[in-house]
Amino acid sequence: MRPMYETSEDLNQETDVARALELAWKCTLTKLPIKYQLDYAVVRSGEVTAFLEIKTRNYTWQQIDAFGGYLLSLGKWECAERFARITSKPFILIVRAKDGLYYSIFNRFNPDGVLMRGREDRNDWQDIEPCVLLHTSRFTKLVES
Repeated sequence: MRPMYETSEDLNQETDVARALELAWKCTLTKLPIKYQLDYAVVRSGEVTAFLEIKTRNYTWQQIDAFGGYLLSLGKWECAERFARITSKPFILIVRAKDGLYYSIFNRFNPDGVLMRGREDRNDWQDIEPCVLLHTSRFTKLVES
């Protein structure tokens, strides 16, 4: 079994973003059990309206753009696509960068590229994996950080 790298600080930051989204979008974000692989269900009047993943990065949006776009693991992308197909509900990717909160809503799953990328600082060979590339132009800025 792989180690979990998510820290309590990571979860606190995710919760802060979720609360900001609930206020901005007038909805409830319900944390999903780990077996679902995505972070939250977006709920309005008891009905799931979307599935959501929150990512926090220590880069500005301009730096992410300079990398070519945002990278999301192919495994996460595949899970999001499967949920969207089965439920006919969109997938929303939230990225909290150093300079703001950005989101993109996906109904169609056509990435801008597929690259082998990942972290090399943890000495975990499983951190290098296929990732989908999503151009920053696909995202909308919600709020400043």
